[in-house]
Amino acid sequence: MEEAKRSLSKEEAVIEAERCLYCYDAPCEKACPVNVPVPEFIQSIRTSNLKGAREILEEAHPLIETCGRVCPEESFCQASCARAKIDSPVKIRELHRFVTDNTDPFLNLTLQKLSRKKVAIIGGGPAGLACARELGRNGINSVIFEKKDLGGIPAHEISPERLERLIVEREVKFILKNFVSEVKDKKITSLSDIEKSFDAIFISTGLTGELELENINKNLRGVYFARELLKIAKSGLKTGLGKRVGVIGGGNVAIEIATVLKRENPERDVEVVYRRGLKELKAFKDEIEEATNAGVTFQFLAIPLEVIGDERVKGLRVRRARLGAFDSSGRRVFEEVPDSDFVIPLEAVIIAIGQKASEYFPEVEKTEDGLIKVNEEYMTEVKGVFAGGDIVRGASTIVESVHDGKEAAAFIEEYLEGGKNV
Repeated sequence: MEEAKRSLSKEEAVIEAERCLYCYDAPCEKACPVNVPVPEFIQSIRTSNLKGAREILEEAHPLIETCGRVCPEESFCQASCARAKIDSPVKIRELHRFVTDNTDPFLNLTLQKLSRKKVAIIGGGPAGLACARELGRNGINSVIFEKKDLGGIPAHEISPERLERLIVEREVKFILKNFVSEVKDKKITSLSDIEKSFDAIFISTGLTGELELENINKNLRGVYFARELLKIAKSGLKTGLGKRVGVIGGGNVAIEIATVLKRENPERDVEVVYRRGLKELKAFKDEIEEATNAGVTFQFLAIPLEVIGDERVKGLRVRRARLGAFDSSGRRVFEEVPDSDFVIPLEAVIIAIGQKASEYFPEVEKTEDGLIKVNEEYMTEVKGVFAGGDIVRGASTIVESVHDGKEAAAFIEEYLEGGKNV
């Protein structure tokens, strides 16, 4: 399936690279969770050294092709670009993608001889893969435990219009071939399953469950969770939903599934139902624009109350809301408007209000939300057991998970060498 956005042409890339100010303190690099040397790779584009640009990117980041397409640059590098004070920020992500689209993947990383140390990585998403790559580079054996195909959310849930599955598969295979000792098709839910066989453990399972709405009857035909539909779309199959679909939520997953469903059938009415306003949407700006351009509509200031229907969905009853004061996070609090209920006629309702952690790994301390607690070195209170990614942060971005995997690998190596955590 063709991706929604095209890569820059060579002429466009060179012109854009010329706009970089090559700041001595590189605020863009500091804003990137994995500290990609942005001015350096852009300078390589400027001098037509694309191979050198790719070497710089690969050194810093194990998933450069994935993030060249879907990294939310408006939240990281481009948000700090000094050029914005003059006119507009340099298109850093687009230049990043230009490099990956016009160079071949190759191994440009010095590997050390493998030691006898062995680390278990539970979860094969971005954090786990990043950790495995860094451990492998430093001569440490890693075994990834993953019950489904590796790649995590990029491989299974980001729409093919934004990220072709082939891209993720290529990066995963590259990491497995060069840096991972073994992959085991096994679900691990307790440290007791494996702790005696490894010198350290890194938990990176992500958030495997979805939050539910208490007043929504999920057993009615036509009620779905967003991530199950995203997996269907990613596999190339059709969802088979009807002509009127409502999506409850205001985050990236809600906006993405709404866009996917609209593109699947342009004649389908897809409406996002959100209890706050446009300014309060949590989704990234690019995704909101894509959804709007695809024809997705929004029902703002609408609080979902119940799904209408007998055996099958016929509509969603909502109550009008108004925005009140700002809360501690800087978002407006919503308030119910009395006697304002109305029904949105629908054939399907998609719940997309967030993810939650599964109740695994009882041996480690958790937060009230079920997330794993770690110290500043990514270690849990259990010696030798580390964790990172969404299972620690909550729902986050791919590049933040990669950051956690890289950082955790460094601390795991220190631990294995008899560092201060021993």
